[in-house]
Amino acid sequence: MSRDYVNFGFDEADVIVSVGYELQEFDPVRINPGGDKRILHLSRFPAEVDAHYDVEVGVQADLSRTLDALAAATGRRFGMGTSGARIRRLLSDELARGAGDDSFPLKPQRVVSDTRAALDRSDIVLVDTGAVKMWMARLYPTYESNTCLFSNGLSTMGFALPGAIGARLAVPGRRVLAAVGDGAFLMNSQEIETAIRERVPLTVLIWQDDAYGLIRWKMELELGYDIEVGFSNPDFVAYAESFGARGFAVSSAADLLPALNEALACDAVSVIACPVDYAENVRLTNDLGQLSGPF
Repeated sequence: MSRDYVNFGFDEADVIVSVGYELQEFDPVRINPGGDKRILHLSRFPAEVDAHYDVEVGVQADLSRTLDALAAATGRRFGMGTSGARIRRLLSDELARGAGDDSFPLKPQRVVSDTRAALDRSDIVLVDTGAVKMWMARLYPTYESNTCLFSNGLSTMGFALPGAIGARLAVPGRRVLAAVGDGAFLMNSQEIETAIRERVPLTVLIWQDDAYGLIRWKMELELGYDIEVGFSNPDFVAYAESFGARGFAVSSAADLLPALNEALACDAVSVIACPVDYAENVRLTNDLGQLSGPF
């Protein structure tokens, strides 16, 4: 995003500690527009620099040991502060508004809110590449490590379903949800058969917009229109049932949370098809571009 709530934290910072950061992942002008921040670069690789990423100190070493050493050498501890609390409140308020939005197809904020409500704090959600990734990364609250997993960097589309099988095998006591776009789901949907054959219970939540939603979002922002990003989908309920999985179709906003609760509670493989209104994408970008601070 050109702007988002977390940017306000960078606006007020005089020092930025970056860990494992690479320029191609995120333009540093977003976090250091004036080029005036002092930057501590921690990575296994030397820093690439530019006008907005002029490294004050670079440490090329094992990240875990470096962070432990940095923590041990730091005597002062800072709380979240007033601005941090306000930033978090902005995020929680957006999620709360989504929870009360009963429109159909569902707004992304509503899908994130219901997903959080259905999962326990230690349950695991794997989020695939696409517009679903943008919304979950922005809004999904996490309380324990390794409970919300993304494929970042290479952004391997289609990883969430096979990844969910691996997560459930690694920690069989936790419930596992794969949050996928319809495009990503169709790339590896055959892994439903693997999960059923190997008796690995999990739930797949399909954010369905009948398009490559993130590519459409980018095209609309950069070109003002989109080209050849739409496609047709099968009947996902019938498709899931053809493998022997359980299928759920969301036909109203009120359907999603009960479907998630039922699917997660059963010892089976379940697929939930949820239509999503991605008109919110460009609206979000426009709204965020007008933000100037949390105060």
